Amino acid sequence: MQNVYQDVKSLDKRICDRFELTPQILVENAANALVTLIKQKTHNKSVVTIICGSGDNGADGYALARKLTGSYRVRIYQAIEPKSPLCVEMCQKARLFEDIRFITKLTPCDVVVDCLFGSGFRGKMSEEFEQILKLASSIAPLRIACDIPSGLSLDSEEDTTIFRAHHTMCMGAIKYALLLDIAKDFVGEIHIAELGVSRQNYEIASPIRLLESHDLILPTRTSQNAHKGDFGHLCVYAGSKSGAAILAAQSALHFGAGLVSVIGDKLTLPYELMASKAIPQNTTAFAFGMGLGEIAPKILSENIQRTESCVIDADALYCSELKEFLEYRSLLESTQRQIVLTPHPKEFVALLEVCGFGSVRLNATNRLEYVLQFTQRYPEVTLLLKGANTLIAHKERVYINPLGSVALAKGGSGDVLAGMIGALLAQGHSGIESAIHASLAHALASHLETSTYALTPQKLIQNLAKLERKYYE
Repeated sequence: MQNVYQDVKSLDKRICDRFELTPQILVENAANALVTLIKQKTHNKSVVTIICGSGDNGADGYALARKLTGSYRVRIYQAIEPKSPLCVEMCQKARLFEDIRFITKLTPCDVVVDCLFGSGFRGKMSEEFEQILKLASSIAPLRIACDIPSGLSLDSEEDTTIFRAHHTMCMGAIKYALLLDIAKDFVGEIHIAELGVSRQNYEIASPIRLLESHDLILPTRTSQNAHKGDFGHLCVYAGSKSGAAILAAQSALHFGAGLVSVIGDKLTLPYELMASKAIPQNTTAFAFGMGLGEIAPKILSENIQRTESCVIDADALYCSELKEFLEYRSLLESTQRQIVLTPHPKEFVALLEVCGFGSVRLNATNRLEYVLQFTQRYPEVTLLLKGANTLIAHKERVYINPLGSVALAKGGSGDVLAGMIGALLAQGHSGIESAIHASLAHALASHLETSTYALTPQKLIQNLAKLERKYYE
């Protein structure tokens, strides 16, 4: 896992104060990191165009130009006159080099480096800058963003013009803005530049963490002297769209649950699943909401006093009875009880309204805020908010899973995930552990499909068996 920060200005100030560094040293190290990346990705004498803004992001660009001269053919496109003292200083130094060309028109090149706005961008962009970024995103086969692709911020809407980078060199530490859903098409591969001290000395503990593939822990069985009851019994409620519950049940069985029952009427089930009219006595966790339809309120009311762990998805997230369910369960003394909610954004808006947060318009700016508000109000709940980058929250901590692929944008994918979470709950894992490791396995299993469009829930379930060989051998 890596730390993620909403803002790093305080971290920059901290290392300058503590280690007697200057802003100039930070700029020099930022430029050095960009030079290293360019040398790795292209060849000597390539034409490198650097788009410079008026602030400290532009200062990084001017310093980069100075360091590239001699090995590369360097052009500077001055989108706006320098304003910050650091930018003015670095621009003056760059002008001392005769082989740096200051150009007035963006033309095709080998590499374009975006040093226009960085993390300092806020509000509405002018039409002039929009045209610059659109052109910059099309003139080079290698596009690099300095710190953050210009145009990207916590205020970004779906129609915002953003520089489309292949690589983003993030300065000091990872910014949360790089992990917004909208950012996934623009940031490319994220790199971290050390600004004069190691990351260990730069960073402090953060409540926001970025998940990585090596964080995955699969439900691998190590003891040979075991039986099916050792691995839990998950019960899944089926409703009007029973296929959703069956997918969840199948994924649970493939993700380590020893027994899986499906509760419903007139069900035709695969042979490995058990049909039941009610929750069996040996149940260790249950799941409901997937395809439940109009019986969702009834299921919530009937199970309000149960103490087993549960995962709740889809239709149940719209029910007014859910608020009472969560509040009653929070009063129970059982330390084994875990609740995981798995909404997509539309369901999360409904969930917030059901739980008394009012009518909410969810966006990039407030998504994290509402996730934290919800989990602090319901500290016994783990919330998994689906998206291009999934947010998993418990109490005051948030984990971001950026590993999902667009192949998962298919009906049934969410049902598979709910079943996987249910399987881990049934095996005795905590809510946060279940959400994190099921989410990671779900995302990584999607990458085993070579096509972006042909992944089906059944293929996804079959891919779960391949993860142990891929990540544990």
